[in-house]
Amino acid sequence: MAQNTNIEKFLNLFSDFDLVVTKAGRYKEYDVLESEAVFSPTIHELKRSIKRLEREYSAAKKAHKAGKLQREELFDYEWRLFELREELKKIQGE
Repeated sequence: MAQNTNIEKFLNLFSDFDLVVTKAGRYKEYDVLESEAVFSPTIHELKRSIKRLEREYSAAKKAHKAGKLQREELFDYEWRLFELREELKKIQGE
């Protein structure tokens, strides 16, 4: 009986939320072009790498301003970020 009251409390607390539960892999039911399916992991990985490198580049700029990082090292971050963005553009067909 205590379980029912806890469930009721939970439902009352979160009554404004709508939850949709689906099985894993359900997204495959939607129409996806084969070319997009092939490149999706690559695009996802590139975007993730770009985000990570942007954070590192931001930290490197701060270190450069503080005199802890030389300009050449900062340029390496800039160049790698440029390369990743260009590679993403190539894959996406821009």
